[in-house]
Amino acid sequence: MVQGTTMPRAVPSVDVDNEAAARAAVTHLLALGHRRIGHITNAPTVYAAAHDRLAGYCQALETHGVPYDPRLVYEGDFTDDSGAAAMRTLLDLDEPPTAVFVASDVVALGALQVIRERGRQVPEDISLVGFDDIPLVSHLDPGLTTIHLPAFELGQRAGEMLLSLVWGNTLEQTRVLLDTELVVRGSAGPPPG
Repeated sequence: MVQGTTMPRAVPSVDVDNEAAARAAVTHLLALGHRRIGHITNAPTVYAAAHDRLAGYCQALETHGVPYDPRLVYEGDFTDDSGAAAMRTLLDLDEPPTAVFVASDVVALGALQVIRERGRQVPEDISLVGFDDIPLVSHLDPGLTTIHLPAFELGQRAGEMLLSLVWGNTLEQTRVLLDTELVVRGSAGPPPG
């Protein structure tokens, strides 16, 4: 179901727990009553973050007894255009999803544009959850529910790790995973009907 590779564990790194964050996003949609949830990745799944976010999506579905449907999963490529293309395909399905978890806010902007072009409303017709919490998404109408990344702390911890290596110190941890936070705004609601 989930293919790709994750970053080798011996390489010093600072990241967020992408699997846990994706699980939280999809679990939020499941708690609202959605059972047909699409997923658009942030990048091809050979990238560790995209692979892990897809894995979290799958884990949330499995935990809640919702079967995985490969027709609901499309790869993004970091751009809003890729989100638009994926959303067109999802909306053209005989039974489109009632919600979509998009693993990047930038990719989600393209998905949102297509939803509106098709005359559908968020969240009344389709719910949308993003990932990253870029500043723009809080100003959308409705604001995008998303996963907040601790961007400052990511940079700070990576800088500290790098300086420690430069100074010849031994690292206590070679892989640091920071927590994320689900920011609930207006783009996700119960399924229609």
